Amino acid sequence: MSLRIVGVVLLLLGSFAIGIGFGELCFRLFVSAVPRIELSKFNAGSAHIAYILYGAGLGLAIFVWSGLAVLTAPLFKKRRGAPGAAPGLGS
Repeated sequence: MSLRIVGVVLLLLGSFAIGIGFGELCFRLFVSAVPRIELSKFNAGSAHIAYILYGAGLGLAIFVWSGLAVLTAPLFKKRRGAPGAAPGLGS
């Protein structure tokens, strides 16, 4: 397996871990803010699923955003001696 594939897989797993962790954190904040008497088990369960799914969506967004940054980074590298480069800029 190439290093690029390993890097993409690690980026995907890390992004989803961050997103799902954030969803779990938000769910715990939700449970602590809502009084127990007003929160049924069904509502708590469906809210937990919703927060985890929103966290997975956040993880996907982090993955896509990071992937775009990695793919476009070579376009912004400084090229030495590139034809048409303005003298004195970036030196």
